[in-house]
Amino acid sequence: MTPAAHTTRGGPLRGAARATGPGRRWVVRCGVVAVVASGTGLVPVVGASAATAPVKPTAQVLDVPVVDGADGAATSSAPGGSPSTSAPSAKPSATPSGKPSATPSATPSGRPSTAAVAPAVPGADAPAEELATGPVRTEDFNMVSVQWDGDPEADVAVQVRVRTDDGWTGWQPLEVEDSAPDPGTAEARGANSGGATSPLWVSGGADAVDVRVQVEGETTTPDGDPAVSGVQASLIDPKTDARTAATSGTPLATARADTGDMPGVITRAQWGADESLRLSKCTAPSYTTSPKVAFVHHTAGTNTYTKAESAAIVRGIYYQHVVVQGWCDIGYNFLVDKYGQVFEGRYGGMDRAVQGAHAGGFNTASFGVSVLGNYETAPASSTILDALARVISWKFAKTQTDPTGKAVLYSAGLGGTNTKYPVGTPVTLNTISGHRDVGSTACPGKNLYSQLPALRTRVAQLMAEKEWDLRQSATPGAPDGTAYFGEPRGTTLSCDWDGDGTDGMAVYSAGRWSIRQTVGNDAADLELSYGSSTMVPVCGDWTGSGKDGIGVYDPATYTWWLRDTASPGAPDHKFTYGFKGVRPVVGDWDGRGRSGIGVYDGYRWWLRGTATPGSAGAVFSYGWPQATPVTGDWDGDGRDTVGVYATGAWWLRNSITPGQPDALFGYGASTDQPVVGRWDTSTLPVTGSSGTSGASGAGSGGSESSAGDAATSTQASRGDGVGVWRTWP
Repeated sequence: MTPAAHTTRGGPLRGAARATGPGRRWVVRCGVVAVVASGTGLVPVVGASAATAPVKPTAQVLDVPVVDGADGAATSSAPGGSPSTSAPSAKPSATPSGKPSATPSATPSGRPSTAAVAPAVPGADAPAEELATGPVRTEDFNMVSVQWDGDPEADVAVQVRVRTDDGWTGWQPLEVEDSAPDPGTAEARGANSGGATSPLWVSGGADAVDVRVQVEGETTTPDGDPAVSGVQASLIDPKTDARTAATSGTPLATARADTGDMPGVITRAQWGADESLRLSKCTAPSYTTSPKVAFVHHTAGTNTYTKAESAAIVRGIYYQHVVVQGWCDIGYNFLVDKYGQVFEGRYGGMDRAVQGAHAGGFNTASFGVSVLGNYETAPASSTILDALARVISWKFAKTQTDPTGKAVLYSAGLGGTNTKYPVGTPVTLNTISGHRDVGSTACPGKNLYSQLPALRTRVAQLMAEKEWDLRQSATPGAPDGTAYFGEPRGTTLSCDWDGDGTDGMAVYSAGRWSIRQTVGNDAADLELSYGSSTMVPVCGDWTGSGKDGIGVYDPATYTWWLRDTASPGAPDHKFTYGFKGVRPVVGDWDGRGRSGIGVYDGYRWWLRGTATPGSAGAVFSYGWPQATPVTGDWDGDGRDTVGVYATGAWWLRNSITPGQPDALFGYGASTDQPVVGRWDTSTLPVTGSSGTSGASGAGSGGSESSAGDAATSTQASRGDGVGVWRTWP
């Protein structure tokens, strides 16, 4: 039977264009657009997140002079120990602040103190040449690097110390930059010809610096030119106080349905990339063949940074690579921080084979993911490994690359840290390799490198099973637990299969059900066939027994085929209810302990209180065609109500009536399947997934839980939780 065509008073709004009439106004809520309408017909409309204004880092430049061997003093071209106000065009420059310091680090004359220039390392051979700035007061900065003209592979040792609010730090080494464009490319020809270090991050900022450089090897090249000359330090201010989408604490709609972006990634726009920097070097990105190898890197430097500083670190690296080193763009395709946040790197499309500048000689047919921090000195946490696995599994799924397999890359030529493989040399590599596998470098650090076997296993798991990120309440935040269950493709359901008061999991694919009675990572408790590839799965407590059964809806005949238990067999209930183009929904609309049915046509809901044929008991408008209908007991009053999910946002009503959402928040991404249930997540690991916390739509609550209640509670006041099933890679 077709539901009776009840008319909603005021009529449904059929799209955003209808929201411009009298009595209506636009309201921006949680990064999406809602409609406040007079009358009762309402359709919420999701819009794109507001664009983030680009953030332009700045830099000061210090000359690093040669230390006079006669008296140990540095001869500086910037008198008074101030930053230079001029520099070669390839190097950044800024006007020095000249601001007073409460704790001056220079002698009264303003000349750097010779006593502050640290001696060579005890027991080591004296360097062939030493350069130093002495302590120099500067404008505030957060990142420091050193560059020189001459031989980019010169044997140099660079150390810096900086003054923070807590005083002077100890001396810290700067690693020589080990990434590079491929030899022979236009990017390599346009890059600065000298050498550079990787930048060091200073958490909280600094207002003074002291740099020393020791040239350990030959001071001249075979041609008689200086091996190291024109040494300068760049003090980069990536504007840590800039408010971008990555630091605002508001939901991020990072996965856009009309692009190939990876869900849960902080995009370039969201971390504040100033695209004019890369466009000043190269007009368009370069592309390579489909990636065969993922290279894992670390940025070296420090592991001391806050979650809010990560976007500024990425901006600083971007500035270093483009302005200081002269590359086309940031060298890495993706970057990951220690909090599990994933950042889009090089411009050109996350889903495309953008050629990077991360592994000189082997950037063709590869992509690079770099972790912010130094993993020579510390191991990578499970949060970091999880984020790396998400990125690599997403990319490998597009090319069906085996994460535990091998691949052959061909060297583009010697240069940078590639001192071993001449042009054209075939090199067999693990499909997930460390930078050190193709270069004379410690990257990604001995600890992270030793964890690559575990990373390969993790990527393989993600590519074989799907991830459930579950919350115990209908609120934003980090997952309360993460489970891995289900085939790569299918439809998710969550119901109380065994009547214990908590919901399990199920994945339906082409008439085949895989069911777990609890949430977890083990194999299915039940495998059965019921339905077909053209039918839509449903589940519910059709009789009020306390135990949910399975069912299917046939969209061709509008027929419901319901079983009272999670078992195969003839239907216990079979009837017709629906019409063309609708999606079936199930819920306990009246709180009587048994499931009713309904259909959703993209605008209207047609609900019945029981799983029987007949006329609809409630008809109202709420939603739009691109949204996915969801039902659940959001407020814990014992009655299921309606909602819609789209682009990582949940729009939930606490009644089966039209109106504004009673709860509107971000959790998930546009390619995720929403799932609702009352779960016991106490045995599940908490991953802090980047896709469901701040990076792809969660509010600023982080890991907070709305009530902190036990997952095993079955009290009506607890209500249902929300979750997502990651359908990527």
